[in-house]
Amino acid sequence: MGFVRKTPAGTFRACWRDPAGGQKSKSFRTKREANAFLAEIEGSLNRGIYVNPHAGRTRFGDFASQWLATRAVEARTTERTVSMLRTHVLPKWGDWPLGKVDFMSVQEWVTGLGRDLAPATVAKCYQLVSMILKTAVQARLIATNPAEGVKLPRDRSRDVKPVTISREDFFGRLLPAVPPRHRGIVSAAAGAGLRWGECAGLTWSSVDLDRASLRVVQVAEETHGGIVLRPYPKSRAGVRTVPLPSFLLAALRELHTAADDPDPRALVFRDRVGRPLRRSNFRRRVWLPSLVRAGLLGQVANTGPHRYRATWPDREGIEWSAEFTTEREAVACVAAKASGGMRFHDLRHAYATWLVTDGVPINLVQRVMGHEQASTTLNRYTHTPDDYAARVLAAFDGSAASLLPPTRETPPGGTLDDGEEGL
Repeated sequence: MGFVRKTPAGTFRACWRDPAGGQKSKSFRTKREANAFLAEIEGSLNRGIYVNPHAGRTRFGDFASQWLATRAVEARTTERTVSMLRTHVLPKWGDWPLGKVDFMSVQEWVTGLGRDLAPATVAKCYQLVSMILKTAVQARLIATNPAEGVKLPRDRSRDVKPVTISREDFFGRLLPAVPPRHRGIVSAAAGAGLRWGECAGLTWSSVDLDRASLRVVQVAEETHGGIVLRPYPKSRAGVRTVPLPSFLLAALRELHTAADDPDPRALVFRDRVGRPLRRSNFRRRVWLPSLVRAGLLGQVANTGPHRYRATWPDREGIEWSAEFTTEREAVACVAAKASGGMRFHDLRHAYATWLVTDGVPINLVQRVMGHEQASTTLNRYTHTPDDYAARVLAAFDGSAASLLPPTRETPPGGTLDDGEEGL
């Protein structure tokens, strides 16, 4: 039971014991204020939600370091978190006492970030701060999370229609434009729906050429220290067996033959010295130039002997052009400067869309995609085709035609069957 006593200085001190039995106190100008505060403390003690009023003096930066040390996450996740803390979070909140962080200050900070950063980046910064403050609540350092309810800038990039590719363009334009030694990994994304890390971490022990299937059990994860092979995929559902379509099976057989009966532990897709492929290098050296050669990013036209005109759009949609003496130089220029174009991950989107469009049940698509929830497959990886209206009408009319009664023609003279006239 707490109590209030008057101090020699004329103030009033509220005294109480915390759950550990330690003596705590806080001074107030009037006895009424002291009694009101003590009532709140005793109520929180009775409800089991007591927070030491002095605990909020802990600096945000100090607590963030402690929070970071207790996290059990992947190396790449830690790298991203540390970078975000150093760049965007600690410069603002590092020296703030936890108890001084309030809702309006967080909202003002988020709004300010939105003026300079992309909405997705602002959301990640906010989520990081909110996670740290939520942990501070759980640690009984503050009573509530002041970041709850903060309004984030709208991410309009989600309103943009994703870049998709038809099977005709994939087989007729893109795949032939990819260098032969890299067609296997492109086929794995489009023919098995594999993520980049799943492609880069695939070993021959996970490929069954006789049964035309592969098993996803390992992924390659890029960190600042190099590429780490992680012996488990993104989620539990990510461990899966995927059937191989004929074009992917043929590409894998060709790689297997070229590798001359490789070690089962060897990577299927690797660089020239046997190391895991690095995504940034593949994108710059293989993927983007392939898009240009396929006519899916910018344009390269032969305008005469040893003359090639490269044309490409920038981020603002403005079109630029330049002349080169070789096609290779023109392609490299467009690949380096053009904005937009497909991502390698868009092949995974295309894989799911093709399956759903062909009528494969969504639960089966969910399984081969490695999703925990079917809603993820539907919402994120399937897209409305351009001819959706014709497809809907064709499906409806096709089934309705067999159910409707045959139409009857009116005989000469205007008399209908069953003795009905003029109805």
